[in-house]
Amino acid sequence: MPGRRHTFAIGLAVFTSGAVLLGLEIAASRVLAPFFGNSLFVWGALIGVVLAGLSLGYWAGGALADRIPATRLLLAVLSLGALLVLAIPFVDGPVLEAVVGWNPGPRANPLVAAIALFGLPSIVFASVSPIAVRLLAVSVTHVGRTAGRLFAISTAGSIAGTFATAFFLIPELGTDQLLGIAAAVLLAAVVLVAVVERLPAAAVLALLATAGAGAAAWQLAP
Repeated sequence: MPGRRHTFAIGLAVFTSGAVLLGLEIAASRVLAPFFGNSLFVWGALIGVVLAGLSLGYWAGGALADRIPATRLLLAVLSLGALLVLAIPFVDGPVLEAVVGWNPGPRANPLVAAIALFGLPSIVFASVSPIAVRLLAVSVTHVGRTAGRLFAISTAGSIAGTFATAFFLIPELGTDQLLGIAAAVLLAAVVLVAVVERLPAAAVLALLATAGAGAAAWQLAP
């Protein structure tokens, strides 16, 4: 049966990924706005892309969790998510300029941009919950309870990420620095899980990556 520290660490990782996902969706509107405005098309594209990512991520995460039922999979997914988030401030300009140059139309422009910048991160973060369910489910008779608890934790994180991003973080920090901090927080969750699971090499690597993401966030300050 999973210990309390194990359960807490994985639950915190699920909460963090949920918070970053919805915070990313809010921040995405600010990323697209200089090129496409803040129209209904922009929000429709963002919501649709995130929901599609959730659908694919839940499926992919469940399939991977059954094939690789190990904590290292969760650490790898969280680390990949952090890398993708951290990359956005550095690649969004060229990507958006390329979409504008192509100009597939007023409806397709924000949709293509949203897919290019936020599609893969949405898939990655959605895969966290089914992986966590596989790690914490002790028997078939407890799978429903475990899944319900973890998806509730993920949703609570999404609620917290939405309000924190919209009401405090973007107004105080700006979009680019927020994304850098989000990556650092995700990597800090990786450190916590690695320490609890007694994976020293993974913990050291994640700690170094956290420091790097923190330095990047500092450089991205407006």
